[in-house]
Amino acid sequence: MSCLALAEPHDVSESDYLAEIPVVLTASRILQSPLDAPAPVTVIDRETILDSGFSEIHDIFRLVPGFLVADSPSGSPVVVNQGMGDAHSRRLLILLDGRALYNPFQGGVDWQDLPLRLEDIERIEVVRGPNPASYGANAFQGVINIITRLPLGEKEQGLVLRAGQREFGDLYAFMVRGSGDTNWRISASARHATNFRDLGLPLQAANEAIQRQSINAQLTKTLQRDEEVSFRLGIGNGQNEIGQIADASDPPREAEVDEAFFDIGWKRFYAENSEVSLRYFHYGRKERDQFSVFPANPALAPVASLSIMNNLDVRRDDIEFQQIHAWTNTLTGLWGVGVRNDAAESPNALFGMGSVGGWQSQVFGNLDWAASPKWLLHTGGMVEKHYNTDLLFSPRLAFNFRITPSQSLRFSVGRGYRAPTIFEAKAREMVTWSGGIAEIDHYADRKLEPEKLDYAELGYIGHLQPYGMRIDARVYLNKYNNFIDEQSCVLDAETRAAKPFIDYGTTCGFNEPAGYERPLGYSGKAWIPHPVYIPVGDPRKIDPAYISQRYGHYKAFYFFNAGNIRVHGGDLGLDWGHADWGRFRISHAITRISASGLGADVVTNASNIDRDVDMETSAPQHSTSLLWSNRFSHGVRLSLAGYWVGEMKWPNDGDKQPAYRRFDLRLGKVLNLLGKDDELSLSLQNFNSEHTEFREEYLVERRAFLTYRVNF
Repeated sequence: MSCLALAEPHDVSESDYLAEIPVVLTASRILQSPLDAPAPVTVIDRETILDSGFSEIHDIFRLVPGFLVADSPSGSPVVVNQGMGDAHSRRLLILLDGRALYNPFQGGVDWQDLPLRLEDIERIEVVRGPNPASYGANAFQGVINIITRLPLGEKEQGLVLRAGQREFGDLYAFMVRGSGDTNWRISASARHATNFRDLGLPLQAANEAIQRQSINAQLTKTLQRDEEVSFRLGIGNGQNEIGQIADASDPPREAEVDEAFFDIGWKRFYAENSEVSLRYFHYGRKERDQFSVFPANPALAPVASLSIMNNLDVRRDDIEFQQIHAWTNTLTGLWGVGVRNDAAESPNALFGMGSVGGWQSQVFGNLDWAASPKWLLHTGGMVEKHYNTDLLFSPRLAFNFRITPSQSLRFSVGRGYRAPTIFEAKAREMVTWSGGIAEIDHYADRKLEPEKLDYAELGYIGHLQPYGMRIDARVYLNKYNNFIDEQSCVLDAETRAAKPFIDYGTTCGFNEPAGYERPLGYSGKAWIPHPVYIPVGDPRKIDPAYISQRYGHYKAFYFFNAGNIRVHGGDLGLDWGHADWGRFRISHAITRISASGLGADVVTNASNIDRDVDMETSAPQHSTSLLWSNRFSHGVRLSLAGYWVGEMKWPNDGDKQPAYRRFDLRLGKVLNLLGKDDELSLSLQNFNSEHTEFREEYLVERRAFLTYRVNF
């Protein structure tokens, strides 16, 4: 393993990752044994991806201890670690072959829009705790590094076909070619799926389906014995079928999305276990959702319709230089610099602001010193300047102690930050018309401080080869400060004047923007959303105009720095294989959250000190997953998965999620009819019962589908 310790993923072969004691990259940017890594890492290999029976990338993280996954009918699926997540996973950094896919506008990634499929992935490394010392702000609660399949082999091609209930269809094809110094791989896919069933309530969605097409390609070329270049490209597009029946403000329609990235890299090996590299990465995303809303009473409406333009253009350009140098067998260092530019433009969410974003820069480094055969010291950190923050420094110190050659204890402490997203810092989310502003949704009026995290962790890693078992367990404590939350407030002046009758909430700390006037007659939420009770004989009266239907809502939302949050708990991952009984992959997490600071904004109201109950219940106290698989004679392969998730509440735009149990089954048979090891399999997902995720009015349905895969 020592000869591989400083290589990047595309410099080694599959056998290196599938060895008895594998290596990991993501914890420190240096390939090393998990026994020596300064952070906890869960590895999801190709076999686990196949055995899970999943067809979408986000679902695979249900197998990672502490991770929560939910499909959302109104947006991208949600993946968070240890709670505190809403519809946008702002606190989890997603990497593709080491490059950040983080969306600078809203945070996180849009999982179903990635121009990448599970069949393109060789393995996934999940850092289950904070890692800003290696990757900076936004690697706040963990890092997911998706490592794609290498273009190995002189000639190979394959096909995957899926078909199932409710028009579920999926087509994937790939091709690999190699000619010594030049190797390339290209894949293409198209799929359609309906992921939810509503409860039949009034005004529920008629359309809940997605359609996606994508292309993914990579090429590597060796220029000379110690130098290589690489190129990666991903392009995806599709439609979301969304909207509400009989709701004039949210009509059934198709929204379009396009997402693309490309990556160019150069690397030179100048000495044993030493190298320099330079990479440029571009990420772009476009959303197009344009429709009109019409008045419920045209006689009262000042205009015939309102045009809604939920359009968005986002891009990120990133260039990074990195050097790894090994002075001795016991002392290795890494350093690097990076420059990044983000930009976002939206006529609705950033009204009147044009292109918003800026530059950020980073300097990072770490040092690994094997002080003795048993002790390894890791120290490192990152200094960065973000366009929404002042200068930030994220340090980490870790000690690894080898109990035996195959068992290790790890203790680590550190500090990290999360920079506000463009939307949190600059939002001007409005609906406009010829007469002015019809509605204000999110309105950023504060200078936000970055979220700050202090963490400590004690872990045990055991690779007990005589027993065919790997164990990864830990306990941790995370303390968050300046947590960024959103708050509703009353903006409409007439509603403020209604306070003698009823208190509708906190008054906004900013005034109505010029031109703000919700035009009468449009279908939307009532200005006074429920009847006001007035005791008999009370002289107060309500002007009938107060209960007129207007477009939009009398409230607005803004972001602010809330109080402190403390998260502590533990998690366990166990991977055990037996020649006769099969392979068992078990995870369990215990999470406790206490929001001892503020549950409301004290800047606008000093008496609003309260516990943030939504945050305290944003993770289940217990969650468990089990995946068992076995291979039988005659090419039969069987796997069974179970997921037990406790009760929780998704903050902000989510709902209370009751505890649920989910069971999946996959049965496959190698046919040997076409090509190499062609297999036909049946997958049953959620076959025990339907349950709700994220939103309480939609059900995650049972699903059954067939998959045929073949390599030629």
